[in-house]
Amino acid sequence: MSYQFDWGVLWRYREALAEGFALTLALSLLGLLGALALGIVAGTAGAGGRRAARGFAGTYVEVARNVPLLVHMYFWYLGLTALRLPAFWCGVLALAIYSGAYVAEIVRAGIQSVPQGQTAAALASGLSPRQALVHVIYPQALRIVAPSLAGLLSQLIKDSSLASVISVGELTFAAGAIEGETFRTFEAYIGVSLLYLVTVTAISQLTLRTLSGRAVDPEMRY
Repeated sequence: MSYQFDWGVLWRYREALAEGFALTLALSLLGLLGALALGIVAGTAGAGGRRAARGFAGTYVEVARNVPLLVHMYFWYLGLTALRLPAFWCGVLALAIYSGAYVAEIVRAGIQSVPQGQTAAALASGLSPRQALVHVIYPQALRIVAPSLAGLLSQLIKDSSLASVISVGELTFAAGAIEGETFRTFEAYIGVSLLYLVTVTAISQLTLRTLSGRAVDPEMRY
């Protein structure tokens, strides 16, 4: 007996899918903000900070990215639920810490790829080291690392699906709930897969174009 697809199940459970989609976006964007904050600090320290700062940044990067994200999810969930932190925020924290290590490496590589003469010229013109970093180095590094950051955002959206293991009701969790109630495995997961595909493709293209379009002011080149 051949399998009869019932795509109407996706429409009947549209509210669950919409809620899961909203949670996926929220989880990904908050995780990205946390990853950027951690990554910029760690990447800047790793690129030219003091020896202790470089050592701390290097340790963070190695530990965070060499532990699987699934383990991060369980670790922070089991560790922080004792503090009554909701599963959603445990997922955000896990994504931020894990992805922040990759952002740190991207930022470090971007900063180090800017010619050292740029910094020397900026300092010679009267800028402080912090001003040189913010107004001269960061803008040039941003254009260099834009494709990598766009790719990381796409990966982070897909990685957010692992939050389903700690009962965060995002898209993958919603698909599992639909499959459990209707036994329509193919319809549920194919529908969710298409949502991931469209979302990741659209956001990655938009992010890449936005970041790449940020031209560095020619007057800031030394």
